[in-house]
Amino acid sequence: MSDTFALGCNYEGDYGLKMLYVSPDSTMKEVADIARQHIAGVFVAEPKPGVVLRVRRHGEEEFLPESLKVSEAGFIQMDTVDIIHVPAAQA
Repeated sequence: MSDTFALGCNYEGDYGLKMLYVSPDSTMKEVADIARQHIAGVFVAEPKPGVVLRVRRHGEEEFLPESLKVSEAGFIQMDTVDIIHVPAAQA
């Protein structure tokens, strides 16, 4: 298995898709953290206090479990995920 996995990233509030390179062993929580590190504070504002980032397949409503690994999610290279700001009370 390759050391990196390419995912398209549609980060809430950003103007376009970004490419994220993550480990197949990365969890969805780690994918959200990697996206925040590279996008928030550069292209969009940092998430507000009390907000958590959640990951879902692009165009779907249901969030993926935070502990789900990229290798377990059934993604193919360059699939797109949405990174969404969710109030912590609703996460």
